[in-house]
Amino acid sequence: MSTTLYRKYRPQSFAEVISQNHIKVTLQNEILSGKLAHAYLFAGPRGIGKTTMARILAKSLNCQNRQAGEFEPCNNCASCLEIAEGRSLDLVEIDAASNRGINEIRELREQTKYTPVKEKHKVFIIDEAHMLTNEAFNALLKTLEEPPSHAIFVLATTELHKIPETIISRCQRFDYKKIPLEDISSHLSEIARKEGIKVADNVTLNIARLSEGYLRDAVSLMGQVLALGEKEITEEEASVVIPRSDWQRVIEFVFCILGGKTKSGIQLVNQLIEEGVDPEHFTKITIETLRKLLLAKVISNWQEIAWEAGEEALPKLKQAVDKRTALELTQIMEILLEALTSLKQAVIIQLPLEIALVKIEEIIGFSEEIEDSDNDRDFNGDDSSQAEAKTEEVIKEQSEEETIESASENQVAIEEIKQKWPEVIEALKAYNNSIATFLKVATPVKVEDQKLYLGFQYKFHFERLKENKNAQIIEEVIIKIFNSRLQLEAIIDQKYSLEIDNGEEAKNEDDQEVKAVLEALGGEVI
Repeated sequence: MSTTLYRKYRPQSFAEVISQNHIKVTLQNEILSGKLAHAYLFAGPRGIGKTTMARILAKSLNCQNRQAGEFEPCNNCASCLEIAEGRSLDLVEIDAASNRGINEIRELREQTKYTPVKEKHKVFIIDEAHMLTNEAFNALLKTLEEPPSHAIFVLATTELHKIPETIISRCQRFDYKKIPLEDISSHLSEIARKEGIKVADNVTLNIARLSEGYLRDAVSLMGQVLALGEKEITEEEASVVIPRSDWQRVIEFVFCILGGKTKSGIQLVNQLIEEGVDPEHFTKITIETLRKLLLAKVISNWQEIAWEAGEEALPKLKQAVDKRTALELTQIMEILLEALTSLKQAVIIQLPLEIALVKIEEIIGFSEEIEDSDNDRDFNGDDSSQAEAKTEEVIKEQSEEETIESASENQVAIEEIKQKWPEVIEALKAYNNSIATFLKVATPVKVEDQKLYLGFQYKFHFERLKENKNAQIIEEVIIKIFNSRLQLEAIIDQKYSLEIDNGEEAKNEDDQEVKAVLEALGGEVI
């Protein structure tokens, strides 16, 4: 079904070719002016129209009904029909992957000496030209330098770097590009309409994403979907053939990642697994989305991601991305790529993504970084309630800023710090339990020159607290509690080992922390 569908809807004119306008316009103008190159080099990825364009060029040049001022083939004359059906004696196609030697090229050179059987031009298409041997390229070189006036060569390749410079310099080169997502989706919808089958927009969009810009792959996959034999195909039904991917879930997951909302992200991952979503496919789409967000941030072009995410989600995406540096986005993608590799052999299928979320939180900070944390799952939430929440948040931030600015630089006694240290730890829990937990192993030692020296048994603990914005958060909490600016310093010594209280209070607190971890990771005590 897939091969038949692809052949059935293979473009037969320049107008039917999807995208590649920069190439179509040039070829059309050359046909109109009659100023043709004797050799063309079509380079680009697979399945985007190189050979198709070469055949359309051959048809247009030899069309018996084409009039002056026209560039499209009629597709009705004997010449057009013969080329379309692959039986024209004046169109010679060679697959260089299986005919790559010098003998085949010598045979081709002999054929160029003969005039066309009944057409104006004899067109030679060499597909996968990069597969030719060095001897074959050398044999072809002379012919490309001084070809007969009736001969036109079209070399198609997916690996331009393997074509010798001597060959490239004698051809008019065209670089083909991957097909844009929206063009593929639109083309697939048109195919479904012509086939008399109603296909959900999410299905064609998902196929377009999976094809990664390769139109032939997209049409082939569309053929598998249409082969399900239904008159109407939903996303659920199409998931039998293609991995299911809820685009809104991807956007939701991206918000969890960029906002450092580890718990929400882990819950979402486990929910997706329960619903049967393919985690590998979901992760690939997430990485691709983050790549587009990175590009949008770097080059300030939000057009592509706007088309995918929609106008409603775009403002929130911009806001979330603006709070992250390009380096942070790069590090996030690296972690997800590592998770993608691990997913292929994971015993607990969601574990690589859960670990990735924890690692990402370590890099970018914590959940307070992005506003509207309760509204990430609803892009169309109540505007008035959001506005009120935002107003309250601004007032709170202004109050906190005033407190920080007014903080004195007077010395605070170490005894007071030790006495209120549990209060500091408790206040930090409002920001993130991770910081509070690490600060529990710290012992306030002394205060000198507006520096608070904390004792640690291991250097790692202090380094963890100094990462990213952790130290800033701790210093701000200290300002609020002691009204004094203190910079954190460390004293590393084995004598500052943590003494654990075996009392009931400590036990209850430990139980609560264990419970929180189990809830976040979806685990249980066994």
